[in-house]
Amino acid sequence: MKLFKVTLRGMTVTSTGVVYGVSYAVAEDPTTAYLKVKKFLDDNEIGFSKERELLSVELIADSNPYPGCGTLLHP
Repeated sequence: MKLFKVTLRGMTVTSTGVVYGVSYAVAEDPTTAYLKVKKFLDDNEIGFSKERELLSVELIADSNPYPGCGTLLHP
């Protein structure tokens, strides 16, 4: 498993206390990480569709004993 930071085009600032545009997801690949975040936002009708578009996905940690990103994830 891998830990990804998913950043969307919108919802990156907040007045409510939750920045929905920056989330962390545990998944096997970047596409699955984004789809997990998008599904949550879609299911809960949070933000507009344009704000839910992907801006970037960054690998934060990996459960592989020798992670290429340099940070070990302990699932």
